[in-house]
Amino acid sequence: MKTVLKMICLLLALALLCGCGAVPAAPENAEMENTEAAGEGSAPIEDPAPTRETAVTVTLSGDGLNGEQQELVTTLLARWYRFIGTFEEQDYAPLFSDSDQARTHAAACRTLSAIRAAAPEDLHLMDCAVSLRVDSVTADETGLTANITEDTLMHFAATAGVDSYLYAMPHIFRFEETAEGWRIVHHEADDNPFFSYTDDPEGDADANLDTLLANIAARPAPADPAPAPETDHPYDRAAALAYMTEYANHRNPDFYAYDAVGGNCMNFGSQVLLAGGIPMDAIGSATWRWLAPFNTTGSFINVNDFEDYARTNTGFGLVATVGPDDGAGQVGDLLLLGVDGPRHTTLISGFVTDEGGKTVDYLLCSNTTNYRDFPAAAYYYTSRTLVKIHGWND
Repeated sequence: MKTVLKMICLLLALALLCGCGAVPAAPENAEMENTEAAGEGSAPIEDPAPTRETAVTVTLSGDGLNGEQQELVTTLLARWYRFIGTFEEQDYAPLFSDSDQARTHAAACRTLSAIRAAAPEDLHLMDCAVSLRVDSVTADETGLTANITEDTLMHFAATAGVDSYLYAMPHIFRFEETAEGWRIVHHEADDNPFFSYTDDPEGDADANLDTLLANIAARPAPADPAPAPETDHPYDRAAALAYMTEYANHRNPDFYAYDAVGGNCMNFGSQVLLAGGIPMDAIGSATWRWLAPFNTTGSFINVNDFEDYARTNTGFGLVATVGPDDGAGQVGDLLLLGVDGPRHTTLISGFVTDEGGKTVDYLLCSNTTNYRDFPAAAYYYTSRTLVKIHGWND
């Protein structure tokens, strides 16, 4: 009975958590999309060449899908990355049997494209290598469902020398056979443009777009760092960076992974702070610690609870400053993202600079979704709260 009660308490505590394998290299001898043989009786899917080219390669491994179904998957992913890479329309209608699915995919891409076009840096994609793996296929009398995992390597125009990675993105595809051949009935992925998407049937973009763009317009100009408070012990930013880059693509087995029960983003952020020398804190009214899945404070695994801890803690433990992003973040600081307030935790791993060497954006690492060295301005979320980590006190 105690175990059941603990499980119920954990699930309730995690209800407000944020929606948060191997390093993917560019596949050898990767082929462009649509190289798989089309299924019998189907016509090849033709793509118009975009005005601004993004070199997209998509490879698919694993069994269970025929050639026509494979082509639908690789074409969808190629058009997705071409759309958000060039900011130019791609046609999803031939891929879906459900017109609403085609419409919402296009709307999600328009939203991401508008967000990235408003960034201070050039976020056109120069190239990306998408590696897909079929994990399982289940057939029934009306069609089949495929679970597919994505690893993608990206190069943005503003950070051409930086490898930006997306790791282990789960996709679900549902297929049905129509008079015109196989088509996708439904597709979803565990990423912000999907699970945060708010449909506007009367519009051509996410209903959140005005808010997302207003957040960008209201962002304060970069400022010089404010004087940091004195601390008894410094924050080891090099150790924090080493940890976040190692565990952006897999989970530390010493900790429970909360991916399936709300997201692992804040849990990952707390682990980075530990790696940087910030001690767990069980003293006073503001606490922050993790001992086991059923023995943790909300502040260790929940974005908003951690924000409260970082704002209010005094005496022993973390010393931090919480406020709007002023552009003065450092490696190892936390950037809390959302639509209209903090929902997702990311960690600063580097910087995007302009031609004069001035910082205009951050590179981020995160869990759920798993990104490494990904430009902050390329995220769907545009509301930013910066948690500057100064160190800790005895």
